[in-house]
Formats: sequence, C-alpha cells, structure tokens
Amino acid sequence: TRHFNIYYADSPPDGFKDAGRALEGAYDEVNGFFGNLPSQIKVLTVGKKTMDQVGDHVEAFSAWNKQSSTIVLREETLKDKKSLDVVVRHELTHLCLNDFLARKQSKDFAWMEEGTCMVISKEPFSDIKVSKYILSMGFLSPKEIADAVSSENYNLSKNGYMQSYSLVKYMAQRFGASTVVNILKCPEPNFEKAFMAYTGMDFGTFYRQWEAHVKNAAGGQAESRPTFGYLNRDLDVGDCTA
Repeated sequence: TRHFNIYYADSPPDGFKDAGRALEGAYDEVNGFFGNLPSQIKVLTVGKKTMDQVGDHVEAFSAWNKQSSTIVLREETLKDKKSLDVVVRHELTHLCLNDFLARKQSKDFAWMEEGTCMVISKEPFSDIKVSKYILSMGFLSPKEIADAVSSENYNLSKNGYMQSYSLVKYMAQRFGASTVVNILKCPEPNFEKAFMAYTGMDFGTFYRQWEAHVKNAAGGQAESRPTFGYLNRDLDVGDCTA
C-alpha cells in the first residue's frame, strides 16, 4: 500500500483480502481531519493468545515516536471489515494526536485523546446508553477522566473512555469537529484558555451544559442511534492541515 507495511504473524488470515484498501481508506479520512499522519506506518497482526496477554478487551494499540509509527491489530479484526474500519481509524487518530500532544508543555488536554479517537472513528454508541452509564457512575472532571483512562482496572478505564467520548462528541456537536481539532492543535498549553479562544465560552459553563445534556439524554430526550453528520458539517480540510 502507499502508507502501510503489513506484517502477519504467520501468513495472511483467511476471510478478508482487502486489508490494504481498508487501511488506505481510513488513512485518507483521518488525515483529512488532522493532516499530520506519518507517511509510512507499520501494521503488525497478532493472534488471540498473544493479544490477550496485553488485555482481554484490547482490540488494537499503537506506538508513536518521531521516527516511526506502528499499529498492532488482532488477527481476527482483519476478518470483519466494519470492525477493522473503526479500529484502524481509532488508532490512526492516536498517531495524529500523539504528535500534537507531545509538543504541549502540559497534560491539560490528555482527557480529550480517547474521546476524540472514538468520535473520529465513529464508534457506534447510543447517546442514551452512554448517558445512562455516566449517570450511574457519576460525572468526572477532565483530570479524573484522564486518570481513569490510564487505569489498569477495566471498569475505571471504561468509565474514563465513555465520559471522554461524551464530552468530546458534545463539543463537536456544539462547535464543529474543526473546533475540536484546532483546540488540540493549538500551541496553547492551558486547555481552558484554548477552549475559550476557539469557542468564546468558558469551559466551566460548557461542562455544566454537558451535564444537563447527559441528564436529558439519559431520560430519553436524545436519538437512540448515534449520528455522525456533525463530523463533516463544518469541516474544512484546509483548516486542519498541519
């Protein structure tokens, strides 16, 4: 492929022959948002037994530095095109965000990373179910979200992922996907200052509005199926190139 070198544990698995095409399609889509994907990415596929050593719930993970980028996939994922599309977009978004976040002088933006990956990868979560889950767990602050995501306890980590996703998705719905991208890309190390600069609103007010949105959604006042029109509604790829 143009941007990937694919390595298999043994030989290419049966059941899916278009991995390269799917990878390239995901590459074009994610790079359209961020504009900074590496020109060459290694993809390693590993079997269930090997990936389970990383974690039973781990579908894929990525590694990034200034010299190289790698995505590791479960071999079974290659056999399911829908799953592959979501997983690859998620990991490619991580590669973009790692580049941006590595340049910042603080960890103020860390809570946004998983949520942004989940929104860009169009993970099929219902607003109602996510909102009910968040209410059952209690609202987390951005720092608490970041700490939860990095936890080795699956239940704590899941809570962090869901709250990051809900907050970032609401941000994209309110202000557009390009605003989310620009907040992450900007050199400002203070998240609240960056948020104010690109939205004209203080984050505390926005957070309280998000809490109200979650409570309304949990009560059934939201779509039962996710919609992703907001991803392209206002996005100008020219605004998102590095």
